[in-house]
Amino acid sequence: MFNRRVAVFALCLFTAFSVCEAQTKKKNKKNKKPATKLKDIAPGGELSPMASLNRKGQQDFPAMCIAPNGLPLIAYIDHDGKADILRVAKLKDGAFGADRQVSEPGDVYQPCLARDGNDTVWCVWSQAVAGEWKLSVRSITRGAMGKTFPATQMDGNNLFPDAKTDSKGRVWVTWQNHNGGHPDVYTRYYDPKTKTWSKVIQVTKHKLGDWEPRLAFGANDEALIVFDSYRNGNFDVMLARVGLNGSVKISPIATTDRYEARAEAAGSGDTLWVAYENGTKRWGKDLGSEWRKRGGGLHYDRHLFMAKVDLKTGKVSTVDDVTNLIPGLSGSMTTPGSSAIDVPELAVDGAGNPWLFFRYSIYGSMPHWKLAVTKYDVASASWAKARSFEKSNYCLDRRTAVSVDPKGQIYAAWASDLRTRKNQGSSGVYLAKIDPTRPVEAAGPLAKAPTQPDYDPVNSTPERDRNERHAWKHGDTEYKLYWGDFHRHTDFSNCRTQDDGCIKEHYRYAYEATGLDYLGTSDHTDAGKTYHPYEWWQTQKYVDMFHNPGYFLGFYVYEREQRWPYGHRNIVFRDRGGPIIYINRKRYEDSLYAKDLPAPTDGDNARKGEISPHQLWKMLNKYGKTVRTIEHTSAGGMGTNWEIYKQIDERLETLLEVYQGSRESYEGIGAPQPRVATSSSSNFGQFSKGVYQNALKQGYKLGAFASSDHRSTNISYGGVYVKDFSRDGVFEAMDARRTVAATDKIFMEFTCNGRMLGEVFETSKKPTLSVSIKGTASIQRVTIIRNETNYKVFSPGTSKDFDATFTDENPVAGENRYYVRVEQADGNMGWTSPVWVTFKP
Repeated sequence: MFNRRVAVFALCLFTAFSVCEAQTKKKNKKNKKPATKLKDIAPGGELSPMASLNRKGQQDFPAMCIAPNGLPLIAYIDHDGKADILRVAKLKDGAFGADRQVSEPGDVYQPCLARDGNDTVWCVWSQAVAGEWKLSVRSITRGAMGKTFPATQMDGNNLFPDAKTDSKGRVWVTWQNHNGGHPDVYTRYYDPKTKTWSKVIQVTKHKLGDWEPRLAFGANDEALIVFDSYRNGNFDVMLARVGLNGSVKISPIATTDRYEARAEAAGSGDTLWVAYENGTKRWGKDLGSEWRKRGGGLHYDRHLFMAKVDLKTGKVSTVDDVTNLIPGLSGSMTTPGSSAIDVPELAVDGAGNPWLFFRYSIYGSMPHWKLAVTKYDVASASWAKARSFEKSNYCLDRRTAVSVDPKGQIYAAWASDLRTRKNQGSSGVYLAKIDPTRPVEAAGPLAKAPTQPDYDPVNSTPERDRNERHAWKHGDTEYKLYWGDFHRHTDFSNCRTQDDGCIKEHYRYAYEATGLDYLGTSDHTDAGKTYHPYEWWQTQKYVDMFHNPGYFLGFYVYEREQRWPYGHRNIVFRDRGGPIIYINRKRYEDSLYAKDLPAPTDGDNARKGEISPHQLWKMLNKYGKTVRTIEHTSAGGMGTNWEIYKQIDERLETLLEVYQGSRESYEGIGAPQPRVATSSSSNFGQFSKGVYQNALKQGYKLGAFASSDHRSTNISYGGVYVKDFSRDGVFEAMDARRTVAATDKIFMEFTCNGRMLGEVFETSKKPTLSVSIKGTASIQRVTIIRNETNYKVFSPGTSKDFDATFTDENPVAGENRYYVRVEQADGNMGWTSPVWVTFKP
């Protein structure tokens, strides 16, 4: 709780902010703009925006710089439901005037603006071009637009650009590049004196990733680039000092064993202020069931820290954990994981005091984020009481654009859809102005914010390196085993918002912490909120941004959370642009997808008012592009009664999640559970008809798969044996059921009479089964299951490797379903897909 017995410097904080508000209306016939009127705020009220830009569609992701006339110039992404367009708008008479189009329609990401010493404004952004994300630049000089040109000719995806101007009027641009591996950071600058761009400077070069660079400047003639890196085996904040000649010196800012990332910086003379997010130890690693029961997840227990760097000596000192400055925070945050404070932005006023902007949410409150600001007074080493901004409600991952004008006034621009809960609305851009010379109300000494207790790893088994690739030569074909996940949730889902985090965190996790080869985040269509087409657009855009052919594959996925007895399904598309087929029939019929793909109403005993799985399959077949469905959480109250299905569409549904990291294994009643299962029970009560073995018993030919769901990390691996590592190659392996499921990267091979796992065949010969296992720890038990019953058990002892071949001397007449279960001494487990053998002696 804030200390209420504090000194008040002079006036309350509301008088520190010069604010006014003028909503931009639709243009009338005379094209007149409303007048700007001053709006005072009552003490304790939220800070109001002075102007807004809110037109039809979605205006989002603003960037800002101060134009030559001393007023803010705003760049933003305008989404009309079909494409993004980058636009710029200037402030005039307290309102935004007509905007101008900067980019061609398409996929646009993270614009930024900077004004050089000749008063030319440079707009920089990422845009998808011919399957790659290119860095584009366009100038605006006295209102005239220059031609768009590439900031770099580098192959791959060029993402997360930032542009700022140094004291000599040079415009620097920094970004990260993905091209066949982990990302690295690059930069270059434009010199207005020579009117030339420098060569591209490679800032980092490491086998592990360097992410989200941000620019700042001090007294010296150099660029200061803060970024976060996985080079130490967890995310740490680093500083690169880059000279005009291309020299680079890298030093640490925050390198503890906790998650430290998403940094922002601002310089003042020989001082650099750095704000960054601080998360849990062993971020993204396997911390077991107790971790997930208490919350867990990629975004659990997020704090915000600020550090000070002495640029002369290089000394770094942590100033504070500012989490307890969250406005309205009650109590003393005794509930671990209750904090969620993110996406810092910094500005330094004329007195050298940093102003810290951040987004925040509280566990248990309305699940959305708001924008707030506080000031750190260097002389007294004290913080101002933080104040939130009116009309700033939105989702988690939105940066705030901040600029300081020649008079020292601080401007902040942000996006908001004015939500009160989680449903996406129509977003707009809002602008506020702060007078930093006004006195502020002090917050008083900061109480230490409790942190999540440190959990030990489930086991000490070393992880396989991502590049340790298993190859299986079968006949004339070599298959390689790749690992991925089609079931992860972000803050676009209604539940576990503070735990799961934003989409970017999931790709950081996949690339770095768990070493996945492919990923599809799968937010809910109908659960608690409606999955908005704009959210689906953003999800698909991120898939393309991180898709890295030959190294990492992105897939377009969402989840239909249909209730028992139909069950939840993840819908996996190969191509972008798939329809959201909502569960609620009216919701779907009112959607933009229903016109081209109407929902059937016949031939199904669907629950009234819902589109059933059978109708879903009909629609996906009519859709005509490559798509597959994967059932998950098959047993339990959210599960599937396989006995009510007359049939499933095995053209579309070939796999089932045998193991789900958020909960447990759904293999069968009484089947052993991994040590990393949340539940110790496996009888599933009245919902036991949903187990995998019952699906097999009903005659459904479903291969084994594993995925995560909410909060789970590093313990769910869906393995595919592919001929070619591509999207088509993964779908071909899924169709052939050449898949395995595991809680660790356990290599498993399984054949019958020379036919691979997943195959269906007839034989007059007795089945001869071959098993080859390469574990990550000692293999405790290998079980061959035949027709849903443990048939043969091997106990290898202390070896990590196991090979066996034996003949089933007593196969049943008709179909024999065989698969393999692996149990390691460390509690990790694996399952192969079955082989379906019809024995006809």
